[in-house]
Amino acid sequence: MKRAFLIVFIVLAFLIASSYLFLRHYNYYSEQEQIVSKYTLTKKELSLLKEGDIILRHGYGFVSDMIVETKNDSIGLSHCAILTKDDNGKWMIIHSVSSTLTPIDGVQSQPLQPFINDSKKNTVVVVRYKHVKNDSDLARIGSRAKYYLKKQVPFDARFDLNDSTKFYCSELLWKVFKDEYHVDIFKPENRAEPYDPMTLDCFLDTTNFEIIIDHRTRLPKHK
Repeated sequence: MKRAFLIVFIVLAFLIASSYLFLRHYNYYSEQEQIVSKYTLTKKELSLLKEGDIILRHGYGFVSDMIVETKNDSIGLSHCAILTKDDNGKWMIIHSVSSTLTPIDGVQSQPLQPFINDSKKNTVVVVRYKHVKNDSDLARIGSRAKYYLKKQVPFDARFDLNDSTKFYCSELLWKVFKDEYHVDIFKPENRAEPYDPMTLDCFLDTTNFEIIIDHRTRLPKHK
């Protein structure tokens, strides 16, 4: 019995160590790719932005790649955030991220440029909600996101839409739209079937969102 237990323990320890080394190796090369990328938006693209726009990307690292591979392979995106301005009038984003990936857990803000540079090159997409009256109406998205930022809502690691005390990335946006416009972006009226809440497809539904910037068009086409 002791021998069997020892063998199981050794096998489990080997698997854990192998997984740890694989992830460290994987993320190390992702970090090196990110360091040299120097990804940014052009001045013309920056001039197109409005408060309340939604920004999508494919981030670096194993987690982001797995989100794309398992849930968003057709669109190549892994994360979403809300674009707004800080107290000094500079662009920033508000999003929800796990403390396993950032020093802060849950809803947090970040200047726009670091967010872009944390994105894999040629994967940034900016979309704008169509069903608003004017720019002030659109900016309500950013204002509501700031409300949740102040509340320091933690990250929802269970990915449970029924628990509004925690948010994962697209859940934050879903809640903001529910609060401000009383619409469910995962269950739009123009679709017979709802969108999977774990995907980002709903933000590319051109019935509800206008695509302002799409860098994915720069990516090489697969034959």
